[in-house]
Amino acid sequence: MLFNSPLSLEKAHRLIDLLNLHTDSHVIDIGCGEGEFLLRLASATGAHCLGLDISETCIAAANAKAEALGLADRVKFEVADANDYPFATLYDVAICMGSTHAFGEGDAGYPAALTQMQQWLKPHGQLLIGEGYWKQPPAQAYQDFIGEPIGIYYDHQGNMSVAESHGLATVYAATSNQDEWDHFEGCFRLKAERAVMANPEDGKACQKRDAVREWNAYYHQFGRDTMGFGFYLFIKDKG
Repeated sequence: MLFNSPLSLEKAHRLIDLLNLHTDSHVIDIGCGEGEFLLRLASATGAHCLGLDISETCIAAANAKAEALGLADRVKFEVADANDYPFATLYDVAICMGSTHAFGEGDAGYPAALTQMQQWLKPHGQLLIGEGYWKQPPAQAYQDFIGEPIGIYYDHQGNMSVAESHGLATVYAATSNQDEWDHFEGCFRLKAERAVMANPEDGKACQKRDAVREWNAYYHQFGRDTMGFGFYLFIKDKG
């Protein structure tokens, strides 16, 4: 699993191509994780990139990758909360893949991300967001299990409509296919199982495996038919 979202390598490069970036472009990625998407974007386009995440472990791994790939002069990763970061420039592209909860809890996260991130964009800058959505109303048992689903309150069209109401133009939209979802969920399960096989006495690993097993069971019973993931490319200053 390369990305912390149901995104295939083929689709990732398709999204990167759509952004039409060059060596003078500036890009920011909020909730960048270990930086895989941003590093591939920088490698393909030569753009100047900044990735932010609150996880020190993820940022350390991302910076190590940038050094190993010879991209450290073009891609910087920092441990930071996007809500408090002192932005000193405007960007051609702002990215947030599955991390709109960084901007607010519950149903406030996605609209807050749209409001905040477009303030960091140049006129006609691009906003690339990966966001969950309901394919159909969730069963009560599934809702009870996952609790309040951060950021997942609209259908696919709803995600676009909310962005349009924030003055953004939807210029491209795609969704994860079933194979991408199954691979994403399956890799989490496989990683958790292998961690316990490697160290059966690790209590935390065992607890995590059991939690992942339960999540995986609910995914196959309910989630496959209920929850989707969309990739949306918006442009600032509609019209």
